[in-house]
Amino acid sequence: MTKRIKRVLLVLVILMFGGIAFILNDSKDEINADLTNIENKLNRYFNENKMGGFAVSVFNADSIIYSTGIGYSDVKAKTLYTKQTQQYIASVSKTTIGVALLKAEELGLLSIDDPISKHLPFKVSNPHFPDQEITIAQLATHTSSLDYNEEVVESLYIAETLKKPSLEAFMKAYFENSIYGPITYTEHVPGTHYNYSNIGSGLAAYIVERVANMPFSEFTQKHIFNPLGLKHTSWFESEADSTQLTKYYEPTGEAITNVTTSGVQLYPCRDLITNIKDLTTYSQAIIGRNPKLLSDASFVKLLSPRIDASVSGMSVDNHGLFFMIDRNNYGIMYQLTGLNGGDNCINTMMWFDPKTELGYIFIGNTGGSELNRVNHILIYRTLVSLGDHIIMENGTFGEKIRHKWHNGYNRVRALF
Repeated sequence: MTKRIKRVLLVLVILMFGGIAFILNDSKDEINADLTNIENKLNRYFNENKMGGFAVSVFNADSIIYSTGIGYSDVKAKTLYTKQTQQYIASVSKTTIGVALLKAEELGLLSIDDPISKHLPFKVSNPHFPDQEITIAQLATHTSSLDYNEEVVESLYIAETLKKPSLEAFMKAYFENSIYGPITYTEHVPGTHYNYSNIGSGLAAYIVERVANMPFSEFTQKHIFNPLGLKHTSWFESEADSTQLTKYYEPTGEAITNVTTSGVQLYPCRDLITNIKDLTTYSQAIIGRNPKLLSDASFVKLLSPRIDASVSGMSVDNHGLFFMIDRNNYGIMYQLTGLNGGDNCINTMMWFDPKTELGYIFIGNTGGSELNRVNHILIYRTLVSLGDHIIMENGTFGEKIRHKWHNGYNRVRALF
């Protein structure tokens, strides 16, 4: 009996190691991007029938390793999409809400764990659990129990001139006067279930407005954009360089269609307008924990995993404050920190690896769909492939060993 057990265990060990070897071989980097070939690879994965134009960057906290623009900001006029091209970045805008909340905390205006009732002029409470307070941190991790209610959000496109007062106007109309119909909640205790919510995100930005006594747009200008010197970043098209604004496109079968888009009432959730240069500078400040933005302690709160295994409904590995922590993002098996953004005519990916401190950004003027998903996967994998190559080419012996372990471990772990 003992010999039989040993044989079974031996077979299981062989199968396990054989499976791991297969996984590592099957998931190895086959793109092999470096600085001599990345331009050709990106152009090969770009398809002008499925994408208008985009820009990318690979960087660390101190330097930009690679950045370029490809395709067109105006397909009909053949205007090139460059590193200066400006566009909406959709939900990646939400990361500024996380930074703004912690800046407000540093200023003594709130605590991230405050109940939201402390800072609102109206009551927001899940009727299924009326005695359970919702906290600011729960808004920032999408565990507040506020339902997504995307049909409402998508109906709220708004003129530029109405944006600044739009947050307060919407919140009072939605929560106080029920103009948009019944307020919807999940049937889960606040803090126990993950449910991505633009309503909750907008509410967090509104709390910043309330405690700071200024529009969210002005707060972020003062405490984020100005300190980092982001001269091409704004919440308003009227403040952008009109000669650099892109047109937007939607993939439709064998071609792309030019579409128009505008801002929404919940503008902190979607409407940040920027270019690859400014967005890279912002992301470098996050990676490098730039004191112009936040203190070290606040960066820990911003980026650390805040959700435990008991939380249900998780569609990502974990969550900081409006920063996701996830694997298999566009084919990447590393656990990265950041956020995606997109709708029918926008696609944005802003992620970094906290282990290697390398960041990868893609911003494009065409919505993501099944028609171009493979293109986006290959382009983003190319960026990460370049990052891997840079480490293996320039790292110390110890850094190379640590990176190989980090790479292999995550490729196996990503399947479980």
